Amino acid sequence: MPRPFEDDPRFRADPADAPQASDPLAGRQVRAVAGAGRPSEASRAWQQQMARLERLQQQIDDLEALAREERERRSRELQPLQLRRRELMVALAQGLADRLEDKSLSERQRLVARDRVCAVAAQLADEGDANMRELHDRYSPRSWQDRRRDAAQDLRLKLEARLGEVLDLGDAPLSPELVWRVGQEKLRDLREGRRGQRQERAQARQARRGTAGAQEALQAQAAEADQTLRQIYRQLASAWHPDREPDEQERRRKTDLMGQANAAYERRDLLSLLRLQGQAVQGGVGAVGQPPADERLAAMTLLLKRQVAVRERSRAALQSDLALEFDLPPGQAAQPQTLAVDRQAKLEALQQSVRDRERDLRCLGEVSALRRWLNAPWMG
Repeated sequence: MPRPFEDDPRFRADPADAPQASDPLAGRQVRAVAGAGRPSEASRAWQQQMARLERLQQQIDDLEALAREERERRSRELQPLQLRRRELMVALAQGLADRLEDKSLSERQRLVARDRVCAVAAQLADEGDANMRELHDRYSPRSWQDRRRDAAQDLRLKLEARLGEVLDLGDAPLSPELVWRVGQEKLRDLREGRRGQRQERAQARQARRGTAGAQEALQAQAAEADQTLRQIYRQLASAWHPDREPDEQERRRKTDLMGQANAAYERRDLLSLLRLQGQAVQGGVGAVGQPPADERLAAMTLLLKRQVAVRERSRAALQSDLALEFDLPPGQAAQPQTLAVDRQAKLEALQQSVRDRERDLRCLGEVSALRRWLNAPWMG
């Protein structure tokens, strides 16, 4: 079940993104050069956006690689302990259920035993064990489904109060996991909406300060950007069209490359098209050509700014998804150190849980030990 969220900073107001410094970028097929002297303002703006875009993409790639590695490590280190704990909990629930009619136990002890059977069975049912769900409902005054529904409804009311909006849960069965996931998606949408509103207000202020000529220049840049995308795409299509390739193996390679180019063009991804252009040049297909003029650089920089915004949203969404996937403590991002600390904490908790359940099972074998266990506080 999702953890309490009251102190989770993922549900606080989203601060404006801090500006990031940029580094020069070399090796691009479309180069920004203003003669042999000092780079022009358009050239510097182009290189700044390229550097930001490359850095954001590298951060996303690093996060995805980190997530793959972390999944493998958790599967290797935590899964065996999780399976062992589950086996012990099933044995505890079944063994304790067999003692519920034991006349050597007092009435109070039998009630405590029943409550513990229900608690263990409910936890296993939450993990998908249908047999434990049946065992829970056999002894609990409230069904497992009713308990889950009440918990989900309570979480829904709290999240809606915090978000200020009603959650659309669709037709899926109500569960705490569903409510938590939809709440996270709504939070992300609200943050992106606020970011978009800030950008729109900034653009409106700039438009009010600008002249009609400035607006026309901006529209001309947008048209030039579209033309640049088409030009690069057509060069790639001319170089890699698979129907012109007689060799079957080479045709399959070009089909794959052309598919990448098609996808990049559809999403107006200038960075990916430039990378593909670089592959074509390295393969001896086409030439780099002369550096573009400042007017075209300004148009291409406009495209890059839009892609930077998209990459920033993708990075934030990935960070949020990974924090949920690995159940990180509130406020912690998916970074190597935080993941390692969290993994070690979960490992130690699982080891302790296994030891506790083994001790609990030993108590079932002897009446006096069982009585002491039922009379003592139990952490579950």
